[in-house]
Amino acid sequence: MIIGTAGHIDHGKTALVQRLTGIDTDRLPEEKRRGMTIELGFAHLDLPGIGQVGVVDVPGHERFVRNMVAGATGIDVVLLVVAADDGVMPQTLEHLDIVLLLGIPRAVVALNKTDLVDEARVRAVADDIRALLRATPLGDSAIVPVSAHSGTGLETLRAALVDALGEVQARRTDGFFRLPIDRVFTMPGHGTVVTGTVAGGEVKKDDRLRILPDGREVRVRGMQAHNRPAERVTAGSRCALNLAGIEKEGLARGMMLVDTRVTRASHTADVLLTLSRHVARSLKSHQRVHIHAGTAESLGRLLWLEERAPGPGGTALAQLRLDQPSPLLYGDRFIVRSGEALHTLGGGIVLDPFTHRRGARRPERRALLVRLTNFDAEETLQAWLAARGVAGWFISELAEQLAETPERLAGRLAARADILRETSDGAPWVALAASADALAVLLRTAIGDYLAAHPRMTAMPLATLHSTVCPRLDASVFKLVTTRLVAGGEVEQVADGLRPRGYRQQLSAAEEKLAEKIEGLLLARGGTPPKLEALAKMLGQPAARIERFLGELARAGRVVKLASGIYLTQGDFDDWRRHAERILREKRTLTLGEFRTAIGVGRELALLVLEHFDRQAITRRQGDARVAATRAQPEARV
Repeated sequence: MIIGTAGHIDHGKTALVQRLTGIDTDRLPEEKRRGMTIELGFAHLDLPGIGQVGVVDVPGHERFVRNMVAGATGIDVVLLVVAADDGVMPQTLEHLDIVLLLGIPRAVVALNKTDLVDEARVRAVADDIRALLRATPLGDSAIVPVSAHSGTGLETLRAALVDALGEVQARRTDGFFRLPIDRVFTMPGHGTVVTGTVAGGEVKKDDRLRILPDGREVRVRGMQAHNRPAERVTAGSRCALNLAGIEKEGLARGMMLVDTRVTRASHTADVLLTLSRHVARSLKSHQRVHIHAGTAESLGRLLWLEERAPGPGGTALAQLRLDQPSPLLYGDRFIVRSGEALHTLGGGIVLDPFTHRRGARRPERRALLVRLTNFDAEETLQAWLAARGVAGWFISELAEQLAETPERLAGRLAARADILRETSDGAPWVALAASADALAVLLRTAIGDYLAAHPRMTAMPLATLHSTVCPRLDASVFKLVTTRLVAGGEVEQVADGLRPRGYRQQLSAAEEKLAEKIEGLLLARGGTPPKLEALAKMLGQPAARIERFLGELARAGRVVKLASGIYLTQGDFDDWRRHAERILREKRTLTLGEFRTAIGVGRELALLVLEHFDRQAITRRQGDARVAATRAQPEARV
């Protein structure tokens, strides 16, 4: 667990931490010279019944609030330090505002420097602090008079910290490992080291991690937790990781080390944003702001997603459009400061870290975000499944969207009977079965409408069906849905596409008469059927028109095209195939001469038929003869 300080400059935060832990967190020469904290400082503290906890000491000067925000990330209990001689000061208010906006659940107030004032002053400042906290979630926080100089009240302060930490819910360790980097340095003999507060999950020696936002991978060579060697570190720990595969220059504060299954950084995030109670007026859409999340900081623009922007202390849906990518996930807390980084404007919680800028204010989009604000695991899962519809999700992608590991998500999905599960491109994919069923209805309707409008077609081409009904649906998912549709039995797939089961090409009376005439002329009758040009002359029709019509008859399964301009009736083809299969059963091989004799046609036509058998995997050439194909399949009939 982590305790973090907060409070105005020169109220004794660092001195109090040193009294509690024995560690001076001011490590920079400038900090020593000026007597003020500039950078984050770190210490550790053993507390009875709790164990070892980390302590983050943050700067109090207004110019270093950005460092304070970075340090406040991951805090379980805030130690708000107020000097009894000064009382509540401007940075006390801003730090408290940041603590509340970050949702830090517990606080203990150290009323410091009591050795400099009388008891009446101590009581007066304590009353001011109670009034300040009364209307906040921290209203019942203990206020402990102390003196970092004399040591008065330290044991009472320790006991109050133990009580506060005991009320904090333990962090989950089964989530994605995430470590916002707050320091980077090199240790002789070890190499690159980073430090930070583990925001989630756990990591072990030799694990591989990803650096966000740039995506490179590194290996964990070794680690420490609270300045002690460790085999693993878990959520809520202060840790140092020794990394292999990268130099110090390749890392910086603001980057994040994550589980390699976390692949994306956020460029645009939909959020629930609460304005500070102390802002003078509401913020305008498209206003430039500084966004602080974890140890990362980015300039960006704020866009309100609701009709009216909230006033001071109000909450509304908004979109953050970042100038630089930031490693955000669902549920992450953030702070928004003015474009000049002079004032804290508000803070909130991330709802969708991977959103799009186009259509941000669509009603269905806002309705989804409202569902996400419940922060209920099952409600959030259902909301995202419904939002994606039949397009579905790869489990790895949905897990990242929900900020939970694929294993945990798969376990939750396994218990549900309303989920369609498939494997696409070797990866598990899921969607709501109801969404697939709704699309199936649309597909069946589209197929029927298409064939009614094109009665000479034998089926609706798959590409036409895809572009007509669901052009944005991924091709692999469309294939899964159509396969499911065919398996349902009402639709069948043929060479030309999909059609209702049992459907046959619809010809007009004149077209049917022409088809019957063509079939009669193509009958072999012991000779060679007429080729296309001759057939067209017999019919008194242009060759191009007859060729198009023959193509339709071939798709309908009434003729077979052997080669350019050469066609057979389906009846002759089926009869000759049966002759070939009989000879193969009797002799195991089939020669061209044997086949010519059996069907009573010339060598050229017999050879074209055998070559067609080869293409259809009915036969396979072996020397000068044919044998049955290893995986012989009947010709696809349409």
